[in-house]
Amino acid sequence: MSNNNNQVKIGDKLRKLRVNKGYSQESMAETLQISQKTYSNMENDKSSISIENLKKIAEEFNVDLLELLSDGKVIVQYNTANDSSTFNGVVNNNVSEELIIQLKERIEDLKIIIDEKSTKISQLEKLL
Repeated sequence: MSNNNNQVKIGDKLRKLRVNKGYSQESMAETLQISQKTYSNMENDKSSISIENLKKIAEEFNVDLLELLSDGKVIVQYNTANDSSTFNGVVNNNVSEELIIQLKERIEDLKIIIDEKSTKISQLEKLL
């Protein structure tokens, strides 16, 4: 990615994820249907990455897209029912517009899930 202040440099993350999985640059390039040189440029923050390729990378490495895009200025933490030692929330500093849009979309998705669960609860209560 370029040195624009609004862009997150994720080349190091890509490299670490790839190496941890034991993948070569060639295999990742093949997965993304790009050249090895283009993938190398992505890892060296010399090339921009399309949203489609970011989604494919996140899926391939089984990481959340937000985690992949995080630049250390955003902390997103989810608690489990058994984990009360940490806070539940989002702290942001200079969050990019793209990340804000993704977070808003995630909030809307969660609202839908909550509505579906509420409907199920109501249906189950009627059966009692």
